[in-house]
Amino acid sequence: MKRTKRGFRLEIPENPSPEMQEVLDWYIQNFQFVPNLTRVMSEAPALVRSYWQTQLNLMEKGTLTPEENNVVQMSIAVENKCRYCASGHIMAGRMVFGSSEDVIAGIIAESHLPEEKLNALRDFALAVYEGKGKVSEESFSKFKEAGYSNAQALDVVTNISTKVMSNFTNQLTNNELDEILEPLAEELTY
Repeated sequence: MKRTKRGFRLEIPENPSPEMQEVLDWYIQNFQFVPNLTRVMSEAPALVRSYWQTQLNLMEKGTLTPEENNVVQMSIAVENKCRYCASGHIMAGRMVFGSSEDVIAGIIAESHLPEEKLNALRDFALAVYEGKGKVSEESFSKFKEAGYSNAQALDVVTNISTKVMSNFTNQLTNNELDEILEPLAEELTY
């Protein structure tokens, strides 16, 4: 059985429960493969389903655009130096969310983004993450002045929670990059 360097399973479980099969089927239908993140998380059904369902909730019920969700999640992945997730968000930004190369490069370099509204979003997300939810009035005001709502501030928290689940899982398990992510990881300096 293939495992990470820390001994976490990288194979799809035999005879998965119907709840686990639902998650696996979704990844196969949408990505044509089951990512190593999902494989590793599958050892903990509560984790894999929580991560998957939270991502679905953001897509279906969230108040941020898909690109804005990606900006928040990629910014947190870069902040956490999670090669797996940062690479995944480079791919998602390019292939799914239509992020410009300037936005992706700015997040990778942790520099100013070309769109002021996305810059305000990224800065707010990092302030929420670094402050563990405690943000200054100035930070919150800048976020609101950029055109964001209270609901969107809470969706930033939701996005951060998904990255805590995935970044910490990847870091803890020493997860391996999927083959499709390997060339994208070369763009990262960590």
